[in-house]
Amino acid sequence: MSGIWRTGMVLAALLALSACGLGVSKHADDPNYKAGRADGCWTATSRVPGDPSTVTRNEEAYKSDEAYRAGWNAGYNACRIRDEGSGAGMPDTSSRGTGVR
Repeated sequence: MSGIWRTGMVLAALLALSACGLGVSKHADDPNYKAGRADGCWTATSRVPGDPSTVTRNEEAYKSDEAYRAGWNAGYNACRIRDEGSGAGMPDTSSRGTGVR
């Protein structure tokens, strides 16, 4: 009986962990979220460490707009991981955000 219980616990833990990657931001349809995500991704794939001029971020929006900030963080983290692991390279420049419109 303990083997079945242990298997059930392992499956429950795996299911809970897999759900972490499926989360959709409550801001996903917000244009500011989309702009922030584009800026964050662009930064993750093109920034030069130690050179703040290579960070693409609308600082005012990042400080005051929850949707932009959430998008920037999501874009930066998603593209940083992708770029480090697969060598996917920089995104097309047409997808580069310009901050809050």
